[in-house]
Amino acid sequence: MAHLQDILTRLEPAFLLIAAIAFFRSGNAGRLPALATYFSVRATQTFFFEIVLHVWGDGMPVCDTLRYEVYFYGYWISYLVSAIAIFFVVQEVFKRVMEPVPGLRRLGLMAFRWVSIVSAVVCVGAIALPAAFANTSADRIGPVGIQTARCVSVMELCLLAFLALSIHALGRSFRSRLFGIGLGFGVQAGADLVFTALSARYPGLTSPAALGLQAATTLVLVTWSVYFLVPEPAVERKMV
Repeated sequence: MAHLQDILTRLEPAFLLIAAIAFFRSGNAGRLPALATYFSVRATQTFFFEIVLHVWGDGMPVCDTLRYEVYFYGYWISYLVSAIAIFFVVQEVFKRVMEPVPGLRRLGLMAFRWVSIVSAVVCVGAIALPAAFANTSADRIGPVGIQTARCVSVMELCLLAFLALSIHALGRSFRSRLFGIGLGFGVQAGADLVFTALSARYPGLTSPAALGLQAATTLVLVTWSVYFLVPEPAVERKMV
């Protein structure tokens, strides 16, 4: 099990590179700038962790060392930045899908942003304020990062449910790249939530929960690569 997870982890940069190249070659970077930013953030994260884990040293760093401090804060900062980037991707996909109905799109975006504000307030009230009284900054950044990612994960799942139920009514199909993007983020969000729930029962970086999360990440990158490499039907690109 640990060997399989190590293989998938080693292959993740290659799958990410293929998905990013397929995305930029498909000509969607100008149409979906938030997703282009997300791929740039993921690439920067991968480059950073490759240096820290495999160039600076071999494997996970030891606690109370400079390498561990760099890894710890780099991990959580990139975690927060990635969550923020995903938030804007979700908003962007929603805007593109709702182009045929501009009135509902404006109303939906207004509701989307208010829900985001309420989620942020709940995050601050439930997690950030208690964490502010923690002894170290390491005890503060972790809970805030996890709660922020959970809020974004719920939005991703809501986007996937919305696309699955209304994609045909909006003049698109499951072959649409917009649906493929939402499908990938929805699968990743579900895996993140399951991993968070099981991590207390199955701790460790080589647990079954961690393997499932890594497998889901690989599946998402492969799904995106297929959606961007396969030519999108002309009807999916036309204004409805």
